[in-house]
Amino acid sequence: MRGGGHRWLLPFPVLQAAVVATSGSVGCNSESSSGGGPTDGTAVTIRDTAGVEIVENHAPERTQGHFWTLDREPGLVLGESPARGAGATQGNRDDDDGRIWGVRGLARLVDGRIAVLSQGNHQLFIFEPSGKLSRVIGGKGEGPGEFVRPERMQYLPPDTLAVWDYWMGSVTYFDTAGAILDHRRIDLGRILDAVPGASPESPTTPLPDGSFVITVRRRDPDFAHRRDGTLVRYPPVEYLRVDLRTYVARSLGIWDGEEQWAASGDVVSSYSEMTELAPGLVSFDGQLKSHLTAGGRPPSIYVTDGFKNEIRQFSLNGELLRIIRRTAAPLVVTERAHRAWQDFALDLGAGEYGVEAWPKRERHPAIGGLAVDAAGYLWVREWSESESGMPDQWSVFGPEGRWLGVVSGSPSPAVCYAPVPCWIDREWLLILKGDSLGREWIEGYRIHGRQR
Repeated sequence: MRGGGHRWLLPFPVLQAAVVATSGSVGCNSESSSGGGPTDGTAVTIRDTAGVEIVENHAPERTQGHFWTLDREPGLVLGESPARGAGATQGNRDDDDGRIWGVRGLARLVDGRIAVLSQGNHQLFIFEPSGKLSRVIGGKGEGPGEFVRPERMQYLPPDTLAVWDYWMGSVTYFDTAGAILDHRRIDLGRILDAVPGASPESPTTPLPDGSFVITVRRRDPDFAHRRDGTLVRYPPVEYLRVDLRTYVARSLGIWDGEEQWAASGDVVSSYSEMTELAPGLVSFDGQLKSHLTAGGRPPSIYVTDGFKNEIRQFSLNGELLRIIRRTAAPLVVTERAHRAWQDFALDLGAGEYGVEAWPKRERHPAIGGLAVDAAGYLWVREWSESESGMPDQWSVFGPEGRWLGVVSGSPSPAVCYAPVPCWIDREWLLILKGDSLGREWIEGYRIHGRQR
């Protein structure tokens, strides 16, 4: 069904790390101790190289079943869910009030309310914990408190919400009652001068200090072939941190882009032609080799290193602080997992792209998504050995890079990468879900075993 649905909601696959026990340093004390179970003291090796800490994790600090867990069914649903989980509260709305689509931001406030940025509505919604819509902020326009096309939302606790508008045009800061606290206009011309190769549509990631990271493709890919089951490789990307006070850019390095299988008789010669012929194909079967997120305590930038089972941690000013690794073999894609993935794709309307004939990958990529929770812990989305065809669990790392454990009961699929938001705190995992009919809704899953 060409043009229908939001196929960017589909998650990218990711490696499930195998547990390999080896000698090393004793694991750090952490919040994970609330989960029970033994720690063997041999699961991590830490060393320093040229001032950069390298943390090699050989096994999680907490064994399976002795770490945090998630409810199997959502305890909270906001929006037009086609089915409600047991015990879930559905967002109340009158007529079209509270209908969310084009969601670009999500956060749970300190008082338990939930903020949702809807690009489709040009509005910021705030829901009560019960699911009832309590406040609508903004609207379409170019006046104070209005948005041309809102693209990002930041929650700055305890009571500030920052909305980044279209093409890096402006940032508006609201309190949770809707009052405007501040408004900044970004000089797009200076951004483009500071970052050669950037365009107004280059993806951006806001940082906690008010600066942001811009993603730039560094060369044009070669698409001059037929899409006939060929592996298409996308160009590498460069991440650059831009200081909005000085408009000085600092590179975080050049990283691998995407790859995908494509199956069709169409001749494709450019990226734009690819996306025009198959608007959902890029994100549907795309395997991101690099992911980026920001947050934590202290605030940091995290970047995955291609197909390696490795994450690099930078300070907000772009200095490399730590390399986080897991010694793990890549997970093989089985026939059963491949068929399950195809079935999922067909359920979401991908039949027109010939997904039934797409070749089976040999192995999953290393990492398929990152998120930092409200307490500063790094969550890595990954596949298990369940052969479900979809990524179905999270691994959690402490602020010092220690692999704490694998969260049990995680909903599948659940993703956290731009433009698909999620939110994680000590009590809830909130994720955006969608289907081939274009419906979008928020599901909330309670987290058990964490210290409050």
